[in-house]
Amino acid sequence: MWSRATPVLALLTMAGARLAAQIPTPSRDSTRVLVLEHRFTSDSSDTLVLTLDRSLVYQVEITGPGTPVFQAARRGQLSGFVVPLAEGGVDQPRRFEVYAVRSGLHRILLTDIPSGAVATLRLYNAISLARHIEERRDRAPAVGIQVGGGIHGGYRLDPTGGADPRGGSDAEGCVLVEAANRVGACLGFSRQAFPDAGFGVTWAFLEERTRIATSYFLGGRRTDLAISLRLSTALAAGPRGHKANLLSLGLLLTQRLASKGHRRGLSIFLSWQHTRLGNALETELLDSNRLIAGFAWVP
Repeated sequence: MWSRATPVLALLTMAGARLAAQIPTPSRDSTRVLVLEHRFTSDSSDTLVLTLDRSLVYQVEITGPGTPVFQAARRGQLSGFVVPLAEGGVDQPRRFEVYAVRSGLHRILLTDIPSGAVATLRLYNAISLARHIEERRDRAPAVGIQVGGGIHGGYRLDPTGGADPRGGSDAEGCVLVEAANRVGACLGFSRQAFPDAGFGVTWAFLEERTRIATSYFLGGRRTDLAISLRLSTALAAGPRGHKANLLSLGLLLTQRLASKGHRRGLSIFLSWQHTRLGNALETELLDSNRLIAGFAWVP
């Protein structure tokens, strides 16, 4: 029953092998970038204003006394979260990490400076640490949504006297669960139209996916190729209420639109599946091919 699907599977699997061969080795840049350096005195009222990005990690070094404060410039917005790292010593500055709760303008203050004292504050963008946090978050379990539509080839739920069953349309939506960076599942509903029969069918389905290849195109954006296995059960199948089911095996090509090669955010996909119909009155036209395109969102 899979003879018609074999050439397509072979072609897409070869494409997957080429994708895997193009996977770059991620660089481990351990540097940090100095954003600003400023000297505070006890009798000065210096206030620095800087835009902080919540997706980045900042490090602060203070030589001398004082307490760093990163106050949100916008009223009602939470201030930056300051975490002490090291107390410092005679020749060593005190060190802190700073996390912006929301991206935006922040006022940078150094309070509690004794009279006559001077302190120097240096603010760094911790590139490697921010990348490490982003990578860990990207590998963590995530829940999103997926919506798509397309067409399916000729198969019948009910004999219709020889009418051509080709040209049916598909629409579907599901809750997308990605348990790890490589595997995931989609639980949802689909609707198929059968022009030859004059009715449509609503299916409930569970689809399992396993990523088999990854590459990076479009400015480093991630492209994934996965194999999929779907089991569908008919909820409403025409006037006779058939309790049919579908078993589908196919390939899923996903283009992530997020920059820096991350899988979260908006993505577009193209899916091909070969489907086998079961538990139906039809005994001849049981195989079909589906082609679905759409988008997914994983926050």
